[in-house]
Amino acid sequence: IGTPSYSPPEWTQFGWSYGEAATLWSLGIVLHQMVCGEHPFVEGWNMSCGQLSLPQQLSPECQDLIRWCLSVHSSERPSLEDLFCDPWM
Repeated sequence: IGTPSYSPPEWTQFGWSYGEAATLWSLGIVLHQMVCGEHPFVEGWNMSCGQLSLPQQLSPECQDLIRWCLSVHSSERPSLEDLFCDPWM
């Protein structure tokens, strides 16, 4: 699926993932790195628990979008269509 640090939890835990949901996870990682300057998860330890801390200086809309893309459960992540309609976008 690519670089392990961009892989969604379902790939790390079960060895499978679905296209769009995995893509949105990776986009969430990239977005976090762009606005925060660092990877959101340290060595994956907090990834599967859904532990994500975001700087308070980020707008609530940006925080919501990152959290949505980095939902632990793939079924809770946005679709690409949802992403393009998001208020922060």
